[in-house]
Amino acid sequence: MPIPNGTLLNAIPGMLAANIANYNSPANRRGAFYNTEYQNYIQTRNTGLANFGGLSGWVTSGGASHAIWALLNSFGMNARNSRLVAIYVLHTNLTQLTAQINPATLNWLSTLALPLQNSPPLIPGPIAGTTLVNALQTVYCYLEQRGSVTNSGGFAAASKVMHCLFPDLVPIIDGKHLGRSYYHIRRNTYLPPMRLANWAAWLGAPMNGNPNPSPQGAGRQLWGWHQFVAAIGINQHIYELWQNANGAPGQHAFLALDQTGGSTGIPRLIDKGLW
Repeated sequence: MPIPNGTLLNAIPGMLAANIANYNSPANRRGAFYNTEYQNYIQTRNTGLANFGGLSGWVTSGGASHAIWALLNSFGMNARNSRLVAIYVLHTNLTQLTAQINPATLNWLSTLALPLQNSPPLIPGPIAGTTLVNALQTVYCYLEQRGSVTNSGGFAAASKVMHCLFPDLVPIIDGKHLGRSYYHIRRNTYLPPMRLANWAAWLGAPMNGNPNPSPQGAGRQLWGWHQFVAAIGINQHIYELWQNANGAPGQHAFLALDQTGGSTGIPRLIDKGLW
């Protein structure tokens, strides 16, 4: 269940343990099913990266499109109003994205994980002139297009595929669960990590709209790459707040909040905590 409307950002760390336990509870059949499907995907992804020399090789081999399509289908994305594109179309689109962004950049993105040591515009990419923020912008804007992942496109499709590609770096955003939780964070506490002065310092550009617009109704039109990169920052900020509140025991202790061991990184654990 999404967190209550008006929740303070600094209250979220105290909610995580109970919310994750509820998600993982044997009584929560959906959570148990999602855990199994997600863990199977992560194992397939790790094997694919090892066998094909990195993410770009796994994408071009066709293995990534099959595994991602199967996970999204198991999460119910093909049973809603916006149907998934065919697997061969997803493969074509991911292969074109790899060429557009450069295979080296895609491989580099797949190695990054929260917490970041600097803000995205200050993290240089492997290709001269690129940064983390403009690489994320390129991938997000490509995947949110109609016909890229789903027939209608949008933030849910883009964020879920990006999480599949970069699971330790970016969150999943949907309209019913995590997207609502982000929106329910009280706006004046929705602040960037690293004690940055404003969201422009995290984005490298002024925020287009609010960092947490409604994921439903007209708010869907406001959710773009700015909001997505801000959501990455909120994940990092929640992690920082948890560390500060618990004596900075480290990332291993944070991930141990998920007793299933299925959270390979900060985004998946927070996904469970805000779901």
